[in-house]
Amino acid sequence: MFVGIVILVLNVLRSVSSQPSADEWYRLDDALYLVDNTSRLNYDDAQSQCLEYGANLARVDSDEIQSFLTTFISPPSMPTRCFWIGCHDREVEGQFKWLDGTQVRYNGWASYQPDDHGENQDCACLWSSKNPNRHGRWDDNTCGARLDLICQKGVYNFTLTSSRSNPGSAYVSCAVDVVQGDQTLSPNDVRVSVGKNVSSTTSIPYSSTNVNGGLRNNSFVIDSIQDDDKIFCHVGKLARTERSFSRVDLSPINFYALPGLTSGPSVEDISSTFVTVSWSSWIPCLDTGEGPVVSYLVYLQTMDGEWVEGGGIDSDVGEGDLQRRMEFVLTGLEPGNEYNISVSAVREGVGGEGPKGPLVSVTTSIESGSLFGALGKSNLIWILFGVSLAGNILLVVVIVITCRRQRKQQKKKTLPNLSRAPSGHDPKDHQYEVPRAVGDGDDHIYEGLQRTESSINKESSYLSIDNTDRVEYVNTNI
Repeated sequence: MFVGIVILVLNVLRSVSSQPSADEWYRLDDALYLVDNTSRLNYDDAQSQCLEYGANLARVDSDEIQSFLTTFISPPSMPTRCFWIGCHDREVEGQFKWLDGTQVRYNGWASYQPDDHGENQDCACLWSSKNPNRHGRWDDNTCGARLDLICQKGVYNFTLTSSRSNPGSAYVSCAVDVVQGDQTLSPNDVRVSVGKNVSSTTSIPYSSTNVNGGLRNNSFVIDSIQDDDKIFCHVGKLARTERSFSRVDLSPINFYALPGLTSGPSVEDISSTFVTVSWSSWIPCLDTGEGPVVSYLVYLQTMDGEWVEGGGIDSDVGEGDLQRRMEFVLTGLEPGNEYNISVSAVREGVGGEGPKGPLVSVTTSIESGSLFGALGKSNLIWILFGVSLAGNILLVVVIVITCRRQRKQQKKKTLPNLSRAPSGHDPKDHQYEVPRAVGDGDDHIYEGLQRTESSINKESSYLSIDNTDRVEYVNTNI
């Protein structure tokens, strides 16, 4: 029992003593490096050891970093010694990557390396060697080899969190150690930028700040953000390089799915100036998106116009338990007009309005005495044109009929009075004499005629004498 306790205490002391002090970390720009020449671990255990320090195996991607690290492994303490770095080709032979998955572009290899000797060398290390062709250069080695290691971490200990939000907006909190050596971070030192990449970003001012647990914590409200944007939390000016320990990235952003209604509204009542519609409230099992839904917006569209908001209604009104029946009255409509009506659901938070649901089409009724106004300008113009055309056609017909009648009457007035030829002539040879007109030109041309062989007096009506074969008329003035 006593032996077990001693072993436990020794392990605890060893764990505490294994934590490197601040003096063992060496700073270059915004990164800190630990050169561990005592642990002697395989590649995976070496990475786990760095993670315990809040770091990773070093990313050596520039001459500056490579030269900086070489100074801490010089002069070589033994003929050959190699330190694990965060580079490997475990996935595809010959395609080396850093631990974050990005491709290795910098060439730090020693001569004739990597060679994949024995076809099982997939992890890279940095040589400390008396051989000048190897010293400060890379080699590939078997990942199970027990070697020294170099850890790397950022100067700043970032904590970046984002509350889930509606599409188009985000709520971000960025916290950094408030004390950095002899420096104390102010609220303006902790910043957030938004953009597609570090080369094109917009800086966002903090909305609130506090210091808690040794961290400077700034909160940010982002009102305009796209699905493919990235959020960068950084100290001071945003570093534009591909890799930087003075910033931390957040992508993708976790948005809520906006609610949508799968069924459209129904028409309950129609008049000349208002329409009453109703619809079923949003519920998760039947409709799309995520709640909670706090209100609804009703939209109106004329046949040749844009959608306009007709009004809104809170979700806690209406009748029913699980699914309520909502009702809304659209007013101020034009008589005899056709409209499309649609409803959208709105969840809580900024930008929570979902898409418009299925629409219903209605036509308002026409009031008596408002016919012309309901018809509209374009329809009224065509109607007036038709009435005018019909009136012109009718006028032409009347003129034609009048002219024809006048012609017939003129023909009758110009027909002369005829008398029978002397006795002995054949009446069929149409040899008739024209009697002399009596009085002036206004006297009737049939004046002086009287009916023979009849007892009817002079006031009797005279028959037409268009038929010259009749002989019952004689001119008494001869």
